Amino acid sequence: MGIQIRHAEDRDGHFITGLIRATLQDMESVGGHEVNQNEDFWRKYAEKIVESIRKGDRIYLLAQTDRSIVGFLEGKIVKLQEVFAHRKIFHISIVYVIPQTRRRGIAASLAEEALQWASGQGCHEADLNVLFNNDKAIGLYKKLGFNVFRYQLKKKLLPIA
Repeated sequence: MGIQIRHAEDRDGHFITGLIRATLQDMESVGGHEVNQNEDFWRKYAEKIVESIRKGDRIYLLAQTDRSIVGFLEGKIVKLQEVFAHRKIFHISIVYVIPQTRRRGIAASLAEEALQWASGQGCHEADLNVLFNNDKAIGLYKKLGFNVFRYQLKKKLLPIA
């Protein structure tokens, strides 16, 4: 199966939205936040994705075979807060590969292409978030040279009415 990595186009917005939902549902199934089920929200979100595709501070990459899109990456350039020295950082927001095509190097190819793009945009470092129990993703990111930088701790609260 030959995989081609390409930049997303406006026409890909609705498909990307579907992949984002699939990503979030996968995350929800292993302890992530509950996914919004409102279909009106998702239609409007698809329009926002199309707008974002056109911005120069973001990248949307698709992994495609002859027949279909099998993976997706979204990343954006961010700046550190003003209390820190000026530095551009590339944040990988989402990497998703459809389940039946996983473990074939697609996620790594998407990430490598995105990191090369970010370097060309003048970024000094890259970061991402991953659920602590997603061992496969953690292994992939470590192979790509990512290291633990900080821990984010959470505590559930009972709202007081």
